[in-house]
Amino acid sequence: MGKKNKLYIIAGYLGIIIFTVIAILISGRSYTVYLNNPYNSDKATVISSNESVVINSGISRSGDYTCFVFKAINEGKATVTATIYNEANEKESISVHYEFSVLPTGVFYLTGYDYGGWQFTLIGMALMMLYSFIICFVQFERRKKIQFFSYKTVLDSSLIVFFGLQSLMYLGLLGICLILPQRVDSWQIYNLAGFITMLIFFISIPFIVLFAGFLSVSNLSLIKHEGFRKNNLFGILISIALFAGSILCVFVAIHNPYSTNMELTDIRDAIIRTVVSSVFVYMECLLLSAMYCTQYAAKHEPEYNQDFIIILGCKIGKDGKPLPLLRGRIDRALEFYHKQLEKTGKNACFIPSGGKGSDEIISEAECMKNYLIEKGIDESIIYPETQSSTTLQNMKFSKKIADEHKENASILFSTTNYHIFRSGMLSAKAGMKAHGIGAKTKWFFWPNAQMREFIGLLASEWKINIALIALIVLLSTLFANITTIINWIVNR
Repeated sequence: MGKKNKLYIIAGYLGIIIFTVIAILISGRSYTVYLNNPYNSDKATVISSNESVVINSGISRSGDYTCFVFKAINEGKATVTATIYNEANEKESISVHYEFSVLPTGVFYLTGYDYGGWQFTLIGMALMMLYSFIICFVQFERRKKIQFFSYKTVLDSSLIVFFGLQSLMYLGLLGICLILPQRVDSWQIYNLAGFITMLIFFISIPFIVLFAGFLSVSNLSLIKHEGFRKNNLFGILISIALFAGSILCVFVAIHNPYSTNMELTDIRDAIIRTVVSSVFVYMECLLLSAMYCTQYAAKHEPEYNQDFIIILGCKIGKDGKPLPLLRGRIDRALEFYHKQLEKTGKNACFIPSGGKGSDEIISEAECMKNYLIEKGIDESIIYPETQSSTTLQNMKFSKKIADEHKENASILFSTTNYHIFRSGMLSAKAGMKAHGIGAKTKWFFWPNAQMREFIGLLASEWKINIALIALIVLLSTLFANITTIINWIVNR
């Protein structure tokens, strides 16, 4: 994203904030009270203890409610009494007392309860989420075309889902405010926002349980087939985290299902509920996004115009022959090579890449070269890279070989399907714009490997994730307690 575009995006956010503040300042100078009218009476009065601060500017009927519209005149405090009379029996009446404060900005504040123009806070949040959704969607579509192999692609994809859900939630709440203005207030709506985020989580619980169960089963199958190793535990660890997070969210929701009071314990529980559910939903979106991007990369078929095909190495057998995982990568590269030759007549060169491990009799690159020759590939188009020990080194050293033979070469890498996306990120880090193809793997191996890639993505961009989670916590806390914050500011 260019500097100019970033400035436009920032300007957009500032525009929404400025619009929201101005709208609240303008609309907040009047305040409408809806009082239930059991008498179906048109007779009502208003008495203000200080008409230099607050006056009544109109009384009307709306269904079963009488609407009292108040107007702010000057800064100060006033107690207002609204009364509805039973026209059939003049002795019967309903009176409600309201303690108003008019802030220095001219905005009404109903002490300990509500403030004028709060609906525009909701509109501002809806616009903010919708704007964020659009930005992330545009960015994601752009990255798919020019820089798909990037953690920012995963991030944009996850934020599309997250902001999309948030946009729907706030637009739904706004609809409730427009349809039932007499039945809702800011405190109820802000708490309802937390409940809806929690509801999103509850809807996803069956999918989380199924997914976590599948991860555990596949992980146990992997351990059974390949033995117990640390690298074979990622699926079980993620399953435990998903189950633990689900239980925590459920506990928080059950512990305090109602938080519409101004008591300190209710405020505390509202914060905990909103923060826990928001962060957990965000992590769900991130996991789903990482899986989507990995699968998208695995199914993508590059153009048949490649100059070089890099084959990423992995552990070989004790006899110097490729094990099934590595053999799958070589066979996938051969499949693409023959298809390209058939479709375009273009002959690609191979760069088998991988050094010699301490427990290997030859380098992984030499092992792959021998296999390629056995499959009928001319040795003259095979350029082994025998020094690398990591995927990043695979990319760097292989790029150097490709550059020595042809400038601006079209490069393809072959690996296992779950590994394409992160390998593509490392190829970009090595300064190489390459496409990837992937070999299929056994069903019990893929989920654990997928989780390992996900953890690798999180670890590689941990600063961004911490910053986003901190922002979500901050916004969730502030939004869930806007009325309380204003009450504190007014009465400090």
